[in-house]
Amino acid sequence: MMAGDAVREFIDQVDAISDSRAVDILIHSTGGDALAAWKLMSVLRERIQSVAVLVPYMAFSAATIFALGADEIVMHPNASLGPIDPQIAIRMPDGSYRQFSFEDVGAFLRFLSEEVGLTEQSYLSAIVEKLFSVVDPVSVGGAKRASELSTDVGERLLQMHMKGAEERGRARVIAEALNKSFFAHGDAVSRSRARELHLSIAEDDLELEAAIWDAYIAIESYMQLREPFNPLHHFIANGGGGVLQAKAPLTLPPNAPPQLATQLWNQVAQNAAQALGQPGLEVQYSLVNALVESPRLASEFRSSGTLSATRVAGGEVQLASVDKESCWRRVRIPKPAAKAKSKPRSKTKGTSQSGGGKATRVP
Repeated sequence: MMAGDAVREFIDQVDAISDSRAVDILIHSTGGDALAAWKLMSVLRERIQSVAVLVPYMAFSAATIFALGADEIVMHPNASLGPIDPQIAIRMPDGSYRQFSFEDVGAFLRFLSEEVGLTEQSYLSAIVEKLFSVVDPVSVGGAKRASELSTDVGERLLQMHMKGAEERGRARVIAEALNKSFFAHGDAVSRSRARELHLSIAEDDLELEAAIWDAYIAIESYMQLREPFNPLHHFIANGGGGVLQAKAPLTLPPNAPPQLATQLWNQVAQNAAQALGQPGLEVQYSLVNALVESPRLASEFRSSGTLSATRVAGGEVQLASVDKESCWRRVRIPKPAAKAKSKPRSKTKGTSQSGGGKATRVP
């Protein structure tokens, strides 16, 4: 996910670039904060004359907003951009979260007027009152502001390279189309569809496409993006299977003889006292959640800690995690293996940013 804490890491990358004429940014992200995308591209544009964004696979939501600021977007045939309508998550009274966008509210109101045909003010007022009993009016207002912000940021980024009067006007149309013309936030914008939306998509280049796909495969492997992290599965696979064989805490029927119950509870207490003197099983985990790297320097956001588990009444296994590290840190860059040269997109090799992965599990 793209977030504001990546900006500082990105600044170090920009500071390390000696040639400010052109840079390529390879990005893989499921989205995040639109303002983080704006800040990242703004930092880059203050220093670099020409920017190309390379998309091997996914650049959704805020990552699409980031790509709008590039002079050209190089999309692999497997690549997808996405709509830029922001998603709002509100906490419900039961502790769960409900996610929606401002477009969802508008679609509901259009449903009432166009599909149901409600026009009488009394009926509409009652339904709107019901809507606001489920969703706080302030949250709806926040969703509206977020939608306007997304369009505005998209327009500003497009105008970084769309300079003419006609082009600047077209930037608003493109940003609004990416925000409002899709029926689902997860709708994928393929390379051909991106061209239909008049984005600055580079011409097909088989050699370059092969190079950026190889780069993505390396990121995918390092972050283990194809292996979702399940804490319980990880715990069991790394020595914690004994918890499943452990007996559940004692549960006695209400009509159990008092003498038998006392004897059993004494045995349970004795076993518990013995267990207290033995260290509990802990399994280490380590996940790379985000990565910013180039041939000059590299940093990653890593979460590391331990997992422990116990079996409780009813046989359920409760898993507890303790985070011992959750921060950005600088990592050593391995020496690259010798390989055939591929045609560069620009004169300065660029950084790559990826996010949303979970990987590098340490048993």
